[in-house]
Amino acid sequence: MVNWMTRRLTAQDWIDFALKTLAREGFQALKADVLARKLGVSRGSFYWHFSELGAFHTRVIEHWGQTATEAIIADLEKYDSREQRLDVLLRSAFGRSGLLEVRLRGWAEENAEAARVLSDMDRRRKAYIERMLVQAGIAPPLAAVRAQLLYWAYLGAALSRSKLTGKRLNGVVAELKRIGLGEIAEKPAAQKRSYRRRRPKVKRIPRGGKDCRDQRYDRLALSASELQYRDGLR
Repeated sequence: MVNWMTRRLTAQDWIDFALKTLAREGFQALKADVLARKLGVSRGSFYWHFSELGAFHTRVIEHWGQTATEAIIADLEKYDSREQRLDVLLRSAFGRSGLLEVRLRGWAEENAEAARVLSDMDRRRKAYIERMLVQAGIAPPLAAVRAQLLYWAYLGAALSRSKLTGKRLNGVVAELKRIGLGEIAEKPAAQKRSYRRRRPKVKRIPRGGKDCRDQRYDRLALSASELQYRDGLR
């Protein structure tokens, strides 16, 4: 039991404790008497801040949507490089437990407000990833597909209720970045290969010596039209 009697609880204290309880026990534990007992206070403290349980649940859900999406996006915008933003986002998403995410999605099956916030949040997250890829130079249709794949990968990781660390995290992040930005990462090498193909070696034209006229052009290096033109001048 957590004893909060040493100070007056704020509305935010109740919301923060509700999210911790949600992660540990599920949405069924988010009741005024249950939370009050865990906090070591009376239910009067709860109703001092919230008119009824439904209003409290709405505040909890909205706060989670803010911290799990908008606050993260605001933090990512501090980075100038799109590739760095994607790297930070992936490390944050796959380097922490997705238990609270899973609990909220379970709650959304029973609570219309949770379902609404979750739907808005899914659209917001995917739209941000897609915009980030487009700004990095990925064509919009391809960016939409890649953003969906990255988001599905995150949801799968959340459902596993585990988090990656060390080399495993580095490996997963590197592969997911290749999925998102692979076209850009491969472009310089492709340009070099294309450039080498466009510059075939040409045999040096001799300037003098025996049979100079016959050796002036290398038939292996000239096009058929150039050969015809040369032969026509003879």
